[in-house]
Amino acid sequence: MEENYREVYPEDEGMNIDWMAILRNLLRRWKFIVLVTFLFSVLGVVAALTAHRKYQVTVTLAPEMQNRASGTMSALASMLGGGATLNSSPDALNITLFPQISSSTPFLCSLLEVPVTPYVPQQQLVEGAVPETTTVFAHVLGRDRVLSEKKARKRAEADAKYLFDDSVINPEQLTPRQGRAVEILRASINTSVDNKTGVTTIVVTSDDRMIAKQLADTVTQRLQDFVIDYRTKKATADYNYYVELADEAHAKLVKAQAAYAARVDYDRSVILQSVNSERQRLEDEANLANQIYSQMAQQRELAKGKIQEMKPVYAVVQPATVPIRSVTSRAKICIIWFFVGFLLSCAWVAFGDIVIQFFKDLFKSEDTGTQQVKA
Repeated sequence: MEENYREVYPEDEGMNIDWMAILRNLLRRWKFIVLVTFLFSVLGVVAALTAHRKYQVTVTLAPEMQNRASGTMSALASMLGGGATLNSSPDALNITLFPQISSSTPFLCSLLEVPVTPYVPQQQLVEGAVPETTTVFAHVLGRDRVLSEKKARKRAEADAKYLFDDSVINPEQLTPRQGRAVEILRASINTSVDNKTGVTTIVVTSDDRMIAKQLADTVTQRLQDFVIDYRTKKATADYNYYVELADEAHAKLVKAQAAYAARVDYDRSVILQSVNSERQRLEDEANLANQIYSQMAQQRELAKGKIQEMKPVYAVVQPATVPIRSVTSRAKICIIWFFVGFLLSCAWVAFGDIVIQFFKDLFKSEDTGTQQVKA
């Protein structure tokens, strides 16, 4: 095998490429290059005409980036005359988790049932066209498109044989169609966060410009609601707890005051010490109930203020707008196919003979080695 290799390449210094010879060969076989480039250009035109247009909508959020101080709560507590404050715990969720949240299966499943309205040109709207509302699930799977009678009949037959119910969405056990829709959504939604500035960029891609805008709005709002619910969950639970305690204390206060008032009215002309003692006891219970209710009311107001304090604020720097142009450029597709055909044809003319000779020598050496082994 080494002998054959030396016969083909007698010099160990390597192969010297004669670029002038390659250039003359390219000029000599220009017809082949033009023909291959033309064929690839035709394929590029076909690919451009059959390619689905894609539209992108970008939303930019600037979340509140500041340390939460307890000055507001201290001022509220001082105003209410109480010294109690609600301690806040460090947040386990921050804006850096936006990409993970937006690509999570539960979050994407919550988007499948969102109603959307496809884009209708302004001229058709003037003429009285009414856009039909569909869902994200139906749109990403192409089930909202108008089909011919034959294709509609085939779809109906396929749906009749389908064994799963898509109307109920369980993120822990998706049907095949739901899983495919979730994967399409996961590829269509891209969320990135700048760790230095905290600016969040949400990019939504769809084949319908209006649905892309609506979906971007929904994703932005759902992300904000998700984080707001998480960060205010404990404060809301504390508020509900103090509201319940305040209601119970108020009911006891009303009951104690009613009992004391009834005793005072009943014993107005009685001067017995035992009667006075019972009236004093009821008065003390009413005063105690009033103190408890006042404390619970203060805690309730503190908890209410804590909810507002823990709620993050997001400034929408770049809102979602309906895109005018698609990101899928048909001219770019044609140009790419043109250059691919041109480069491949030139490469074949320049190095095709070398490649063919290489494989011939390779197969020849393998056949020689096989014959030697048999011998």
